[in-house]
Amino acid sequence: MKRFATLSAGLILGSPTLALASEHSASYRGIGWIYFTFIAGILIYGVHDSFGKTAMYVATPFILGWSYWMLPPT
Repeated sequence: MKRFATLSAGLILGSPTLALASEHSASYRGIGWIYFTFIAGILIYGVHDSFGKTAMYVATPFILGWSYWMLPPT
């Protein structure tokens, strides 16, 4: 029963991958999104660690806006 559950979960979770793989677009926006998300997280943590929670609340929208605007065009 455990093997059946694992197999069915793998098929259910793997099926969107096939649908997304059929459409090919040669842009770097997806990997850029992942890259800038990690960079933004590190910068937000650095602001929180250096200046405190209030400064983090002020700087977070600027950091997220910067990371969105730095994404490559579609």
